[in-house]
Amino acid sequence: MDPDDRPHRTLDAVERQAHAWLVRLTSGEATAADGRRFRQWCATDSRHREAFARARRQWEQVRLAGEQVPAAARQPQAPGLARRWSRRAFLGAAIAAPASLAVVAAIRPPLGLWPSVSAMAADFHTGTGERLQLALTPQLTLELDTQSSLRRRMGAGGEGYELVQGQAAFETAAGSRLALYAGPGCVIADEGAARLDVRNTGGHVRVTCLRGSARIEHPQGRLRLQAGQQTRYDERLSGVVAEAVAAEVSAWTEGMLVFRRAPLREVVDEINRYRRGRVLLGDGAQARAPVSGRFRIDDPDAALEQLRLTLSLELRRFPGGIAVLG
Repeated sequence: MDPDDRPHRTLDAVERQAHAWLVRLTSGEATAADGRRFRQWCATDSRHREAFARARRQWEQVRLAGEQVPAAARQPQAPGLARRWSRRAFLGAAIAAPASLAVVAAIRPPLGLWPSVSAMAADFHTGTGERLQLALTPQLTLELDTQSSLRRRMGAGGEGYELVQGQAAFETAAGSRLALYAGPGCVIADEGAARLDVRNTGGHVRVTCLRGSARIEHPQGRLRLQAGQQTRYDERLSGVVAEAVAAEVSAWTEGMLVFRRAPLREVVDEINRYRRGRVLLGDGAQARAPVSGRFRIDDPDAALEQLRLTLSLELRRFPGGIAVLG
């Protein structure tokens, strides 16, 4: 047995529960209800928090392991290497150390391999590869993309919604009002029927007006969008408005990803939103190489194979859904 996989002692009941929570949180199928139950479990007994935080060293190993995958992929594989890249290597005994570490791990999971607790505790949440259609009111419908979270939020103008992370398409009827918070800004549609696509990933927000009009209220000012226009903001509101290609922006609602001379790194980041595990770029990959094409979001591995063939790259696969393209 590989020494990294050999258990050092028998787990007690609480530790087994903590392991079970890790498995659930990494399954890609955790729901908002799971998030609430997990927080309740942690709050019930300090031993639960300690059990979920006992191995700070293992969390650090998870981070280091992810950083070393590209280097490992370039080296000849010694017997047993694949075994060491087991699911256990990523879960470790990862249930622990100081309670503060568990909070950090839950908020900012290593390699983004599972959703944060704050995301899962939202009113609506989708796991990897899932999409969700909702009628929030008779006048407001939405489609929530993969790895996305939405929650109700009260604002100055009454009840609204917050896109915690991910992407969503909203459609409002004439006479209705939408107040959608995303990052530091708020997107408001209150002048007739509108269709909006809003994306909030990595601290950056992209707003596309596909029909009707909308305005953005931001600490640095206001901005209005008309149909066919798009803008981006983070802590800063640039004020730049660009034309949007509706077929590309909303392709995900039809189960497709469309790229037009997008950098390879951006394409891989997008594939990672729909694929369980993690795709990393090795040193042999040109992160800025332009990529154009259409890929099915329900078959991300086919997209990887297409990238491998088109760009003449190597594709190495490791247990736990880890893949290195380079």
